[in-house]
Amino acid sequence: MHAKTTMKALLTKGFSFFVFLALPAIIIHIDVRLLGSQVGENSWVEYTQELSLLAIIIIFAYLYKLDRHYRSFAVLLGGFFTCLLIRELDGVFDQIVHGFWKYPAWAVASISCFYAFGLHRVRTLNQLSAFMAHPSFGLMLAAMGVLMVFSRLFGMGELWQAFLQDEYARGVKNLAEEGVELLGYSIALYSVAWYGRTLSVKVRKTPRVVAG
Repeated sequence: MHAKTTMKALLTKGFSFFVFLALPAIIIHIDVRLLGSQVGENSWVEYTQELSLLAIIIIFAYLYKLDRHYRSFAVLLGGFFTCLLIRELDGVFDQIVHGFWKYPAWAVASISCFYAFGLHRVRTLNQLSAFMAHPSFGLMLAAMGVLMVFSRLFGMGELWQAFLQDEYARGVKNLAEEGVELLGYSIALYSVAWYGRTLSVKVRKTPRVVAG
């Protein structure tokens, strides 16, 4: 019975993860083949990236309200992904002043780090350790590797200019870079949703102490 339960859980998690991996590719196909987009700032690929980040932030907001023990952890990682969302919305902030996105991003980062490490350092470190021990952390690590390392190297204009030479088109470079970023954000969203569900179940199963 235990083996059947384990196999069922494995198939369920595997199927849901494969769906999350398929969705970015479907969005790219819709954007390019149906809408004729060049995958710039005003594209469904870009919008889906921003929606993925917003969903992650909402999950951390939920964890903040779920239990006081998760608040500093939620503020820290929620702040991190808020900074990523602000960076993705740089085109909006550039209408104020070019590069203006850096100021709200620095403000969010400073407040989040102060709350997490300045006021609740021990609790934050304990919750980070718990997250690192959970299987979802491996996916988060992979997502950060895709976003911070692979997408930057893979999306370099020099690479695509050398490959395409006289046929170089910026839209091809945008498709490669933004498509990989969308994949990274999708994996990050899956990781956060998985861990958020784990914490939610844990809180529901924890007996509440009622003051007499």
